[in-house]
Amino acid sequence: MRRPKLESITTYLLAIAIGTTAVSCSHPAPPTPAPASATAAGDTTPPAAQVPLGTPLAGLAGQQIVVLPVHYIRADTMGFATKIDDPRGMLAALDSAIQGELATRGVGSNWTFPPALARSAKRNAGYVSDPYHLAAERLRIGGRLADNRLSEPFASQLRGIIAVTEARYALFPVELRFERIADGRMRPVLRVVLLDGRGSSIRWGGDIRGAASNDITPATVESLAFALADLVAAP
Repeated sequence: MRRPKLESITTYLLAIAIGTTAVSCSHPAPPTPAPASATAAGDTTPPAAQVPLGTPLAGLAGQQIVVLPVHYIRADTMGFATKIDDPRGMLAALDSAIQGELATRGVGSNWTFPPALARSAKRNAGYVSDPYHLAAERLRIGGRLADNRLSEPFASQLRGIIAVTEARYALFPVELRFERIADGRMRPVLRVVLLDGRGSSIRWGGDIRGAASNDITPATVESLAFALADLVAAP
C-alpha cells in the first residue's frame, strides 16, 4: 500500500498557521486572535491564531514521525517550577505519558519516540546527536527565529536524528511552564512545534494547556499528554 504524500500535510499545516497557536485541553480556542501575554521572564508571546476545530495535526497520524523529548522547564515567579524535586524525572515522565497516550489512541506505531532515538544515537555516536541535549534554546518562549528557519547547530542536529529514520517531520514538545489562572490555581502549559527536518524550518507551533490544579501531581503530566494527543487523534 502506498503511503500518503507528505506534501499534502505540509500544505495543510502551512494553511492553518506557521506561528504560535493556543490550544486548550478543555476549551476550544477563541475564534479571534488573543492578545499577547507576558511570560515570567518578561517576554511576550505572539498573538494566538485561530485554531481549526478537531485535530489540527491529524494528517500526521499515519506518517513516519520523530517525537523529540521535552527539553526545558521554565522558571516562574510564582514558584511552581521550584516545587519539582526531580526535573529530569518530570520530563521523562512527560515523554512517557505522551507516548502512552498516543498509543492508546492508535497513533505512533510507526513513530520514533525518545527511548528509540537515544538508542540510535548511541549506535551512531559521532553522527547522531543525543536527543536529550539539543541546542533548542531559540525554540523556547521568547526565542528569536528568522522566517521560521531553524538555526545551527540545531538544524544539523535534527537532520542527523531524522537521517536514521524514514521520517521528515519531528514533533517537538520544547518547554514546560506553569501559569496562574484567575482563581489562583496553576495550569501547566507545553510549547509544541512541528519541524521539517529536511527543510530546516518550523511548520506549526503552539501551546497546549493541561488541567488546572493546586499542585503539580502525576495528573498534571497526564493532562498535558492528553492535550498533546488531542492534536493528532480524538480520544
